Amino acid sequence: MLCTRSSLALTSRCLRLSSTQQHKTGQPGNDQDTNLLPAYSENERRKILLTMNETGTNEMISYDITKARATKLHNWKIRHGPLQELSDILYVEGFGLKAATKFFKSVLAPVDSGIIVPEKKSKAARVAPFITPSMDEAQRQRIASAVGVRIGVTSVSWARLEIASSDAPCLLTHWHHHELNDKKLHLSELCRRCLYVSHQIPQADCYVLESPQMAQASSNPGSTDQQNVNIQKAQVAAIMSYSLMARSDADENKANNLYYMRRFLSARLFNHLVGTERVSSEDTILAMMRSHCNVEHQLPGTESPLSLRQQVHFPADLRLIFAQQERYQRELLGQAFLLSLAFTRLVLLQDAQSIARVTRNAKSSASSETACGASASQ
Repeated sequence: MLCTRSSLALTSRCLRLSSTQQHKTGQPGNDQDTNLLPAYSENERRKILLTMNETGTNEMISYDITKARATKLHNWKIRHGPLQELSDILYVEGFGLKAATKFFKSVLAPVDSGIIVPEKKSKAARVAPFITPSMDEAQRQRIASAVGVRIGVTSVSWARLEIASSDAPCLLTHWHHHELNDKKLHLSELCRRCLYVSHQIPQADCYVLESPQMAQASSNPGSTDQQNVNIQKAQVAAIMSYSLMARSDADENKANNLYYMRRFLSARLFNHLVGTERVSSEDTILAMMRSHCNVEHQLPGTESPLSLRQQVHFPADLRLIFAQQERYQRELLGQAFLLSLAFTRLVLLQDAQSIARVTRNAKSSASSETACGASASQ
């Protein structure tokens, strides 16, 4: 028994000494990994070793290597000294055959093959989809009119825009505000009134609503999030959505005519959002009415900051309707109008300036325009 224990101890000690001596000589312990490394000429070997041993971390990341691996390689050299063989890189954490081969290839590429290692692309801005459900490019091209529907607890407001086919301003053709009731209604009566309102909304290629606030499943039914969801408003939104969807064409390619825009997106686009609260949109509407495309006698040489197609023409009778409404009714009309206009600029016209304004961390209008195309097709 003692002989057996002595033999095992001697064997373990020999293995430890062999491993330590092997690490000092710079030979990797896995001969299979060493054999799998590509064969390099003596000049290539010297160039790679010189790059690994004398290049700093900041300069090394210009090759095909991540900053984390470059840092680990730098720390390994501090502890163990310069690399003696190419296979020594396999001792560094994070370097396998694939990573080492790509790194060696990028070191040799500029001189031996004339290949320029491309710079790492910057990450695109994170963009959430503007609308739900998705819209393909063919459908976007077909849409020439849109109705924005703003649903409140006791009212429904809408505004209809026609999109010009050429460089001409959009045209506001309808807007209206309808009161349902000032008290909670039975579901049957609510359905009857909502269907009546639905018949008053003019026909259009598509209809846009703001995504409703959803009641999430919660272990605390009496929480503030649960109380903030108005049941009657959700019922009105559901009834109006179903009624408007029933207008869709029987053709499968034109079946989708109802879209939900992300909450507060129109308020963000026109700077009407403070925290999570909307501010009045009346000044913005009045400023749009005073634009040169709505003024009969404009000054010569007056130019618009936006193209004419992104502006809106307000007919005189609709401007009069707006002026005759109560203040809270003008606000609801304005929200319905801006909802339709935001949908037109962001999704239908894909205006780069508007997209950049609502895109988080947008670095350029070009990247924002690409992002909008992706979000509209998701």
